[in-house]
Amino acid sequence: MGALTIGGAGSAGAADNDSGTKPAPGGAGSQKNHCDTNSTIGPIRIVGLAPAGDITTETNCLNYSESGVLEQSNRCRHTSTIGSITINPGLAPAGDITSRTNCINYSKTGGALLQTNKCDTRSTIGDITISPLAPGPKVTQETNCVNMSGAGDGDGKSGKRSGR
Repeated sequence: MGALTIGGAGSAGAADNDSGTKPAPGGAGSQKNHCDTNSTIGPIRIVGLAPAGDITTETNCLNYSESGVLEQSNRCRHTSTIGSITINPGLAPAGDITSRTNCINYSKTGGALLQTNKCDTRSTIGDITISPLAPGPKVTQETNCVNMSGAGDGDGKSGKRSGR
């Protein structure tokens, strides 16, 4: 008996303004992302006697600036109406299921005055696992929001300094 794996239907998109590593004119630029990953039901996995592989759904929103950007913002959403469902009636272990959302704002010189993340990970019902004969999968739902400013090249000379 083989394995049947069905992945979740979803989409991810990003839109940004004045993004990239070039300085914005007059230092007044902004970088904005709006990333959505939506699944009507979520990953569904029915496993027989063969081991199932891992399923990973990942949404990444990244704003990176070397200089000249004053605002960086992310709005990331990962939504699943029902969540991951795994039925493993056979003897083989099911693979791991990971849903991850990463929102990162990185201003190398520290010139960004405003960095914001609005990250949502939602599941209406949650993960459902039925695995009577074999070990069930490890299910991970993870949301990471990071704002970094003034990290520079690691030479100890970058970042904001106050004058004398």
